[in-house]
Amino acid sequence: MNKVALAGQPNCGKSTIFNLLAGVNQHVANYPGVTVDKKSATLTYAAESIELVDLPGTYSFSTFSLEERVAKAFILDEQPDVIVNVVDASNLRRHLYLTFQLLELGRPLVLVLNMMDVAERRGLEIDCDKLSDLFNVRVVKAIGAKRQGKDDILRAVHDAAQTKIVEPFRVDYDRLEPYISQIEEQLSAPDHLTSRWLALKVLEGDDVIVERVGISRETVRDVSREIHSRHDVDVDQMIAGLRYSAADLAYHKCVKEQRQQGETLTAKIDRIVLNQWTAFPILGLVIYLVYQLAIVQGYKLTDYTWPLLAAVRNRFFSLLPQTEFVDVPLLTEFGIWMANSVLALLNYIPIFFILFVLIAILEDVGYMPRMAFILDRIFRKFGLHGQSTLPLVLGGAFVGGCAVPGIMATKGIADERARLATILTVPYMNCLAKVPFYTLLLGAFFKEQMALMMFFISTVTLFIALILARLLTSSVLRSRETAPFVMELPTYHLPTISGVWLRAFQRLWIYIKKVVTIVVAVAVVLFVLLQYPGVAKDKMAEFRSQADTALAEFRLVVEGTPYFSSLDQPEKIYRLLNLNDAYRADRMLAASADAVVLLDQKYLEMEPELFAIIAAADQDARRINRALRNLSNAGRRLQLDMKNEKITNSYLGTFGRVLEPVTRYAGFDWRINVAFLSSFAARESAVATLGSIYEKGATDATPAEVMAEDGAYTPVHAASMILFMILTPPCIATMVVVKLQSGSYKWMLFAIFFPVFTGVVLSALFFSAAVQLGWSGVDLMRNFYMGVAALALLLGFVKNKQSGWYVGKTH
Repeated sequence: MNKVALAGQPNCGKSTIFNLLAGVNQHVANYPGVTVDKKSATLTYAAESIELVDLPGTYSFSTFSLEERVAKAFILDEQPDVIVNVVDASNLRRHLYLTFQLLELGRPLVLVLNMMDVAERRGLEIDCDKLSDLFNVRVVKAIGAKRQGKDDILRAVHDAAQTKIVEPFRVDYDRLEPYISQIEEQLSAPDHLTSRWLALKVLEGDDVIVERVGISRETVRDVSREIHSRHDVDVDQMIAGLRYSAADLAYHKCVKEQRQQGETLTAKIDRIVLNQWTAFPILGLVIYLVYQLAIVQGYKLTDYTWPLLAAVRNRFFSLLPQTEFVDVPLLTEFGIWMANSVLALLNYIPIFFILFVLIAILEDVGYMPRMAFILDRIFRKFGLHGQSTLPLVLGGAFVGGCAVPGIMATKGIADERARLATILTVPYMNCLAKVPFYTLLLGAFFKEQMALMMFFISTVTLFIALILARLLTSSVLRSRETAPFVMELPTYHLPTISGVWLRAFQRLWIYIKKVVTIVVAVAVVLFVLLQYPGVAKDKMAEFRSQADTALAEFRLVVEGTPYFSSLDQPEKIYRLLNLNDAYRADRMLAASADAVVLLDQKYLEMEPELFAIIAAADQDARRINRALRNLSNAGRRLQLDMKNEKITNSYLGTFGRVLEPVTRYAGFDWRINVAFLSSFAARESAVATLGSIYEKGATDATPAEVMAEDGAYTPVHAASMILFMILTPPCIATMVVVKLQSGSYKWMLFAIFFPVFTGVVLSALFFSAAVQLGWSGVDLMRNFYMGVAALALLLGFVKNKQSGWYVGKTH
């Protein structure tokens, strides 16, 4: 099998060419030890197998960015048989800088001139034969967006793979040639690399190559000092300058430029998109559209996907051991818990898919680099940069979002320090999963000030994130590697439908495969913590006595009716209860009256006598049906009481009591602690836990209203709870993605415990101040908001040293 590496600079259409060659037969993974995507595919041409690997886009083989290190490591370690260098034909001169470095490797190379249609529109005539003779390689024209050039590329790759001896192309490095020869003499180059390429990397001070070839760093420094003293120039700058000069010479030999009238379409668009007066309004509109389409409209789509998932869930539940009134088998409880945990995540697939489609469109069009350019100057003050914009927006910087896709979007940030800072700050954004908790407390404690409190909640998170980013990049992340912010503004292109959909599906599959599997493992742990050691024997005996009483009352109604023989045993009553629950669940999913008729027919055939009671077919059946509803409600209340008791006695409940001596300073008792602990899997479950703990039978009051009526909780308690929820991470999935994107359990633990510690401390501080100074709940939130906003503005004015950046326009 021939191994083929696809290499090229960013924005050259390399991914489009990869999709053209590979089709849907692709595999996406990570390079070992890093979070950079590794896309590969296996295909067959001329009866020979080809393993095609798409290397990360890189401007050179330096070690500034993670992508450059990964691409270089692959070339060194994997020893590809052929390198396919994809270049933007409309910007050939600039792309030849990387081409020269690939040619110097001495491996068989195919040069693919992509975007030939753009080059022709710009009046460029490229002499491919002359270019082929000059570089001693095969040159192929292609238009990846129009699916043109596939056969020519594969044929060239097949022919190149048969060429075992390659005459390496040489760039004349002028005054550096003696030094290159001097270093070559000290090297023993491996078979798959030329000694000249290794010598050049040594001269450039490439630490990876220096270590591999065994030359001392002192020798390299001596040579560099000698060159600098004799020629008054830095080695790396001289090599780069000579390569660009060679690229310019090759360009003029092989390319004819026809005279063009006026500026390009890209330049005209950028005059508006990057204008100092219109850039931010346009950016705001794009951000708003991404949010509206992905989060808002995607969330509406869950109204249609959830019935499908619920049908699957109900079908799965029907396969589990049946409940016997209040006795729920452990396997059934576990199955219900796991199904709900997984389906809660799968229900967000429409949001993620739309989001990934929009990201792919923005990438293909060329607006993503421009978005980073516009916001870079502001974000750099806090240790972030422009590429942090999209992750923060998706996480909910302006309105409710989701931290999972926000963190996943940080892959495009090349600077490790800024990328980690962004990963660790996205969880502070306004997660939609926290909204039910906010609305629950605001509706009970702040009905008159709900709008003001929501304003505080929705805007304070951005200030918190900026403060944290500045503190992290100035302390624990200060030693992290940074890269020059090299940012290209590419030509605008129309996205391809196949490319957009393929990338969206790939990213969606990664989410499903990696996140859901890990969440399942964590959900098992939480189930155990909430399940054991269980209800005490005396308390369980009390629950069973109440259950027996309810069953006896139901039997009194059934006695003397024609249905008594069908319900004379407890097991038969349990079957009726389960049949009724299953029917009610399926009926809720019925989309039309015809569907209800079919459903009735199905259950009538399954259990004719029992379904007659459910359908209230006659007077006796109606009387039993009313008693059945009472019995079902009594069973649900008992199950709820048993669940409440189980939570109280569980390991998690015990832990909540252990924490109470500390959390009471923030106004939290053990019950609030249990609600927060159980909601770690998903913040929506905080409401469910509060509902379980504060349930009062058939009352219509919400759990928060019950808390307010209890008298033990005041608006100050509620404000402290809201403050803690603002500062703490949203869910398990978010923490899992932090691990996946940072590649470290250390940062995942930091993302869990630092916000929790900060949340407890600040909640306790402001709660205690409110109690001592007589603040109201609104006063507590207002003072917290003003303090955070003032600190963020202060840090924004303090000078923050960041790595340099460079923006190049490609018009």
